[in-house]
Amino acid sequence: MQPSDGHTRTPTAEFLVFRIDRSRIFGPGVRCAPARSGAIAGDETGRKGNAMIASRFAGAPTLLAGLLACGPASAQWSLFENFENDALGLIDGQDGWDSAGGDNSVAVDPLDPLNRVALIPSSSSTLYRSLSDAGLAVPDGTARTLFFRLRVAEKQTFSVGLSHLLHPREYSDFAPEIGMANSTPNLDLRAWDDDGGNYENIAQLDSGTWYNLWVRVETDTNTFAIWMHSRASEDATTDDRLATITGNDLFAFRAGDASSLVSFYVKTSGGASGTNFGPVYLDDIFLERSDAFTLANPLAEVCPGDLNHDGLVDLADITVFVDAFLSADPLADRRPDNIYDLADVTAFISAFLAGCP
Repeated sequence: MQPSDGHTRTPTAEFLVFRIDRSRIFGPGVRCAPARSGAIAGDETGRKGNAMIASRFAGAPTLLAGLLACGPASAQWSLFENFENDALGLIDGQDGWDSAGGDNSVAVDPLDPLNRVALIPSSSSTLYRSLSDAGLAVPDGTARTLFFRLRVAEKQTFSVGLSHLLHPREYSDFAPEIGMANSTPNLDLRAWDDDGGNYENIAQLDSGTWYNLWVRVETDTNTFAIWMHSRASEDATTDDRLATITGNDLFAFRAGDASSLVSFYVKTSGGASGTNFGPVYLDDIFLERSDAFTLANPLAEVCPGDLNHDGLVDLADITVFVDAFLSADPLADRRPDNIYDLADVTAFISAFLAGCP
């Protein structure tokens, strides 16, 4: 709405709820499937949003019920963590994260002040969170793809990957393990390969650059492979597969043979073998929900109704839109004109009903 003084007006709940009726949302004669829950396994945001969105729309359920009744199909990725709902500061205790030995924190992305990330400093620490609690454990005998973004400022000894333990503490608790050592002269990314019982360098990183990583985890063969690039939200290609200088591009788990993988795990060391600068940043952790193999980027803008980037359009996205609309957040300005009105609501509804491919 644009007042006569030319300034953007913050919308109200009354405007959003009571100015909309079913015929204006869906058009006459639209047939919808029975309503379904917006929260699925692995979708914590959907569960947390239920109470909030229900209270906002209490007494005026048309928009909420209508959108869910016509809810579209889901995509293949499930968001595990993007830190957007976490408070800035120490991460321990937030969203099930367990941190010990260092000031692992939720921080502002150095390259995007509107984005929140995990900051892993150079002191010795462990950080983990249960995949099982999010419905995303990797059962033994299956295959999954893990996706996350990684940024390294300066060299630091760290490893990131998955573990078969609920409370991992040691480097030997990793199954797939990717990381770096502070003793190398460059920012050399390395992977543990249990076939040789050692780390192998697989790429050299640039300082301050965000990288997308895909880790294909095979718990039937206890092996993993890695693809990586720094091309924003682009998909990976076969050329992005990482390999050692000798051509090895398939790595054996360090531990966890014949076990399900139940934790996302990060470990760092202060170390005496070289100067530890850091920090390391992590963001946008996703897991594929089936054995199907994909190099698609879950952050690609192929699903405009998926406002929380979890590969689904559901109740959580309605919550995000309502919050943004009521606070005049640019995220809700779907027809970018610095005005928050029915045109934005209509645009979001159209994107929501289009679903994800």
